Amino acid sequence: MSNVSPGVYTKIIDLSTFVQVVPSTIGFLCGFSKKGRDNELVLVGSRADFINEWGEPNIQDFTKAYGQGPYIAYNHLGESGALYWIRLLSDDATYSNMRIDATLGDSTAGISITYVDSLNSKTEIQTNLIAAGSAKPIMFLYPIGRGDYYNALGVRMTVHSNPTLTGVYVLDIYEKQSDGNELIIESFDVSLDPQAVDTAGDSIFIVNILETYSTVLRAQMTLASGEYTDGYKLIAKNYDKNIGTVTVDLTAGTAYISDTKQDFSDWENPTETGDASYVVIAKDAKGIEIWGWLGAAAGVDNDEIHVFADKNLTGASQGWNGSTASFDTDSDISYFIRQAYGSVDSAFTSSEPKPLRKGSEGTLRQSDGSLDTTEAETLLEDGYAGLTDDAILDPENVYFTLVYDAGYPTDVKTAIANLCETRRDCVGILDNGDNSTVNLALSARTNDHTFNTYLVALYESFNKVSDPFTGEDIWFSPIYHMSYLIPRNDNVAEIWYAAAGFQRAAIDSIKDLRFNPRLGQRDQLYLKQLNPIVKFAQGYVVWGQLTSQSKASGLQDLNIVRLVLYCKRAIGQFCKNFIFEQNDPITWGQVSTEIVSFLEVIKNRRGLDSYSIDVGATDYERKTKRFHVNVILQPTRTVEQIELNFFIE
Repeated sequence: MSNVSPGVYTKIIDLSTFVQVVPSTIGFLCGFSKKGRDNELVLVGSRADFINEWGEPNIQDFTKAYGQGPYIAYNHLGESGALYWIRLLSDDATYSNMRIDATLGDSTAGISITYVDSLNSKTEIQTNLIAAGSAKPIMFLYPIGRGDYYNALGVRMTVHSNPTLTGVYVLDIYEKQSDGNELIIESFDVSLDPQAVDTAGDSIFIVNILETYSTVLRAQMTLASGEYTDGYKLIAKNYDKNIGTVTVDLTAGTAYISDTKQDFSDWENPTETGDASYVVIAKDAKGIEIWGWLGAAAGVDNDEIHVFADKNLTGASQGWNGSTASFDTDSDISYFIRQAYGSVDSAFTSSEPKPLRKGSEGTLRQSDGSLDTTEAETLLEDGYAGLTDDAILDPENVYFTLVYDAGYPTDVKTAIANLCETRRDCVGILDNGDNSTVNLALSARTNDHTFNTYLVALYESFNKVSDPFTGEDIWFSPIYHMSYLIPRNDNVAEIWYAAAGFQRAAIDSIKDLRFNPRLGQRDQLYLKQLNPIVKFAQGYVVWGQLTSQSKASGLQDLNIVRLVLYCKRAIGQFCKNFIFEQNDPITWGQVSTEIVSFLEVIKNRRGLDSYSIDVGATDYERKTKRFHVNVILQPTRTVEQIELNFFIE
């Protein structure tokens, strides 16, 4: 301490550091769906969130070989509140879209709608907001993801029913239903003014509202430079507004507006010839609106300005547009100064919504609408390889423990295995393909799925389940069941318990199996590290929990692998707290004490038979600014055989 004068000097030293538990059941899955954000890693927290954005699973959308992903996601989220998901889509897929444009006229700005082809990215959306010709884009409305599904969306923008509100619209979003009817699925009060707020002080800017509250639609009003569009500057940007006592003169030939605190010289056309540059929009206390183009400023302090009904002031006489007969000049009057008068609702005069158009799934679909399986497989491989979103290769900031297959082709399974080997903090839960017999399953394991790693587990066989969404009987991958059995195991027991056997892996939804292995066949599957679903007299059950590692060791058991990865993550995170601390016995003792406390809890909860810890540093380690933490674990093994002996005396 540097203080020398008398006094009491206080500091707080935190000695409460401990090994914190980490989430144990976070999944990751790539797949296909008709809607939702695409080619983006998203953390989903519930079934409802998944269905709201990506829709209900439907095996008919992408066939059995490529359409099981949403089912796996749905099942996992039924037991765990965390799943990383990537909806895959071809790079040339396009956004459904609607661009709203403004064109400056003699008295008002005309509003029109344009549809743009081949919008593949948000960058292209911004590029197509640059003004070209007389039409000045105001904004794009587009869905959260690409694909032709969103061509079923429609929108209407109408002026808010409260006439005292200026520039506030009701945005209704429609979706076409199976019976052909258009149904409003979302509705918001919005403004094109970035500064607009509601009575509670919350933003009602259309971009913010849709980003925050809409599950289907987004708005874009800025260019790549960060500037707002020319259309916004033309009809929505407020260059000034009332700041004092406002007076309006409606008299033809002498019409004007005055504001006791305003200086109108910045917006005037002093010669009152040629085109005016600005328009004033005035509103009385009842919400009745009039507008006119600005001529010369007047008054001692330029607190008054002449108003004209036409943009071209040459030879024009002063006057207003709008409901001048009803306008109450004696009431409290407000006004805005803009470049032109226009309202986006004029593009939505029909009672029918305006549709979004031009969305497509690109080369994921062939010309006849069928799935291009070659493209689908490539997308899956790229997704699991981290080429679609490389965040999945960052174990420090994106953490998941289970990587799911979904009946995908062999090369995709290989990509999953490679991902697990690269990260080394998660386990791939794979099927062995759709095999009709035990022999074919063994052949697939020997020739195709030759994985030899404790970071992958393989399951058999495909089984018939009544699809709750389509009502059809579907042959699903065994991962359909593992995606809820593993997180359920973690909920009712612990991560180091086996998700197998009648206690925690009985299945009551299976109608049939591709094959039901007998005892001798189960021996063969076991020797190939294949975990079968078996039908016993008591019902269907997962009868194995081996990893694909062929070497006999504790890491052949999935529950032990998950225990070790769990400890590795938790203790590794804890040890980061001691980087840059003093490399001495005090630090080593702190680390050792807390790790022992952590492992003792696991031992008491039947995860470990015993353990030992060695924390310290050799002379060389201290010179190189490091110390070691050696953790020896003896996990509690599961029972795989019971010798039932009868002795008769």
